[in-house]
Amino acid sequence: KLFQDLLWEKLLRNKEGCPMTVIRLKGIVALAGKDHKMMLQGVHELYELNETPEIWEGNIRINRLVFIGRNLDKNSLQEQFISNVLHRSDP
Repeated sequence: KLFQDLLWEKLLRNKEGCPMTVIRLKGIVALAGKDHKMMLQGVHELYELNETPEIWEGNIRINRLVFIGRNLDKNSLQEQFISNVLHRSDP
């Protein structure tokens, strides 16, 4: 839902009320139930998520995302991702 709202629907807005537009997206993310790091890449409205051969070490998994675009608001994006991750991991 988060990527749909951000990439396709353009529902996420910055503090000035302008829609955030993602031109390029890249990152390494951890998914529940996966031991391998996942690589996320996107261009405009398209994105793909692929499993890498690299396995997470230990219990600490750090997601790193880089966005290039227009009207991006780091704090808003961070809040949305944290909210989405916490919501999905709740029972």
